[in-house]
Amino acid sequence: MTYLTQKPRSLFIKTAGPAALAALALGLSACSKSEEGGTVAVPTAPQTSTSGAASSSDKAGIDIGMLDGGGSIQSFDSPAGYQRDAKILTYEGPGWESDKVGYRLYLDGRNVLDIFGKKTPGIVLPKVGRGEDYHAMADWGMDILKVGNSLGAGGWGVFKAGKAVQVGDADSYSARVVTDTDDSATLEVTLKNAGECKADMTTTYTINAGERLTHINVTGDCARPVAAGIVIHPGTEKLASGGKDGWQYIARYGEQSLVPDNLGIALFYKAGFAAGVRDDDDDSYVIFRKTGTVDYVTGAAWAQEAGGITDKAGFAAWLTETQAALNASGK
Repeated sequence: MTYLTQKPRSLFIKTAGPAALAALALGLSACSKSEEGGTVAVPTAPQTSTSGAASSSDKAGIDIGMLDGGGSIQSFDSPAGYQRDAKILTYEGPGWESDKVGYRLYLDGRNVLDIFGKKTPGIVLPKVGRGEDYHAMADWGMDILKVGNSLGAGGWGVFKAGKAVQVGDADSYSARVVTDTDDSATLEVTLKNAGECKADMTTTYTINAGERLTHINVTGDCARPVAAGIVIHPGTEKLASGGKDGWQYIARYGEQSLVPDNLGIALFYKAGFAAGVRDDDDDSYVIFRKTGTVDYVTGAAWAQEAGGITDKAGFAAWLTETQAALNASGK
């Protein structure tokens, strides 16, 4: 097997194993941020923190980590034969984080978000999945959500036969770091001929320092209406704003983490772009009008987050404050 991975300020080639996996070298790109080159148009994510100005300890970051060697790369293109459980990326896809929470994307036909609960504000993802089980509690925290067949923590899929379903396998997958600074980090993901969409779909995921939110922009001419949702776990309670104008939200709260302990998950959407808000067996979700572009925001609040939200009343207050901040942003 031949492939590229990244060390600070250098690239090296590692060769081992059968030639059957040598095609991996063609599908994987590794480069420093200065070598990445070019820019893409990424919608500016509104600053919506409700805890005042971000402090100097607040950070944001992205990690696309390799299982082999444990290094991080700036871009990834799936090799021939790539599928679920490919055992190439450290936690099955790219991840991003703020000082409050982390997320990971399943870079395959699931295309949904999972949550890394963080007990420390420091950047942790570049070490996650490198020889440890991230489903077990560590000093930094752990993977805290069971996704199953759902849309997870605000992932997008499609509305089909009266349900929200995962988008399904694409011909190929790519992910690249667009920006990665202490203040803000943006990841771009492209699915070629994406499953139920039968079209190329590109998504940007942006997280800002000091926030729990991921700002999501989806573009592409999907054959079906795009739906975004949050998983329904037994014993959780649904919260919804129910307004008809501006930014609105759906959310679920309760003992739904894998610990188990309290976890709140929310999805904020613009009412004017929603064709419907529903529940099915797996998800509470929003169906978006077919416009070619979808913008929404998702976020999570875990009971063990340092200085975080520990009960439903606190989570409800955060939902109201975040909704007001989004509406005030004018985005």
